[in-house]
Amino acid sequence: MALALAFTPKGPAEIGTHWGEGFWFVLSFSMQAALALITGWAFADSPPINRVLGRIADIPDTHRQAVFAAAAVGVVFALFHWGVVLIASALFARELGIAMEKKGIDVHYPLLVAAGYGGYITWHQGLSGAAPLLIATPDHFLVDTIGSVPISQTIFNPANLIILAALIVVVLVVMPLMAPRKSENITTIPQEKLRQADATKAMADGGTAAVASPDSRLKASLLDSRILCMGTGLLILSYLGYLFATNPFLDVFNLNIFISLMFGLGFIFHMRLRSYIEVFADAIKGASQILIQFQFYGGIMGIMVWSGLATQIAVLAANLANGTTWYLFAFLSSGIINFFVPSGGGQWTVIGDILVTSANQIPGASVDRTMIAFMMGDQWSNMVQPFWVLPMLGIVGLSIRDMMGYTAVLFVFSGIVLGAGSLLMGMGVI
Repeated sequence: MALALAFTPKGPAEIGTHWGEGFWFVLSFSMQAALALITGWAFADSPPINRVLGRIADIPDTHRQAVFAAAAVGVVFALFHWGVVLIASALFARELGIAMEKKGIDVHYPLLVAAGYGGYITWHQGLSGAAPLLIATPDHFLVDTIGSVPISQTIFNPANLIILAALIVVVLVVMPLMAPRKSENITTIPQEKLRQADATKAMADGGTAAVASPDSRLKASLLDSRILCMGTGLLILSYLGYLFATNPFLDVFNLNIFISLMFGLGFIFHMRLRSYIEVFADAIKGASQILIQFQFYGGIMGIMVWSGLATQIAVLAANLANGTTWYLFAFLSSGIINFFVPSGGGQWTVIGDILVTSANQIPGASVDRTMIAFMMGDQWSNMVQPFWVLPMLGIVGLSIRDMMGYTAVLFVFSGIVLGAGSLLMGMGVI
């Protein structure tokens, strides 16, 4: 508001009006972002996923193998879904710590958790990238400026895939190399996590089905019906299967379709509505921050765009950068702004119009590669911005100070790779 007052001809009343109008301008997107996290969370904390993670956790036999496994699982889940990786990597780090403890192998538990979270650095370049999926969705808020941009031009752009491959190598190499060699520097999994795991396993082995009272038999039968739950999931996936069979995948896959996919998989993997609803309720608590914050991001966007402030910033950026350096500029700008707007989708809401307007004014710059640079910057500074690690901490039983030093190291090395990739895009090498 202060910047708009200082650098645009708009008065306080007009700026306040822009804020109020923008506050609800992104309501549909905030619901999409919340559902993306909730459905991904519910999928990650399902019985089949937990069993698979437990089996993978039994594979490593050395300290570095365990850290590598945590990083690899984090990368795989991050490339699939940003909400899944936050929960699944935490569950896997805990299972991995328990498995190594039972084998009598000392493993630095904070590094396991950091390695799993380190995989999150790839999320925005992956299949669930909020911003590229949003601009592939009809009627997004910038559709009048850039139209609908399919993911073939962003997520599956060869430049994005090349940079992503290099980034994955950095994650898988850097994280295991930080494994402490001296036993006095190793912190094993907390004993309370071992006790919780034993209690959870005992409950699962003994059965958790509630005994329904006579007046709730119908409700209980519906909640415990596999046919109803899995049938719902199959119905959703059947529709998606028909959609993909009759349309090119890269042309129709967008944010809404991705959320539908997670809904369908969640119903099938939980098998019973009772299980799905319980996890869904926990996930809603984790999404509460999105539901509150995104409206304020919309208000910021309204001020920046409708006051003309965004245009002025875009002109300044266009004057400072050229076709070679523009993508590096966009990458660094996105990484810095992520400290203040720690959400990829929310950040795109705030600065998307600025980046698009700037790209259109710079000879040789393109919107699709500007989007790739934005994606890289947003995910990059998550390694030193603790907002998204918060959902993991309750699961793993650690504090931020235990693990953020390791992700800060990854931040440095990955920044070199991502910055170089931005320059190579500007030079036309990739």
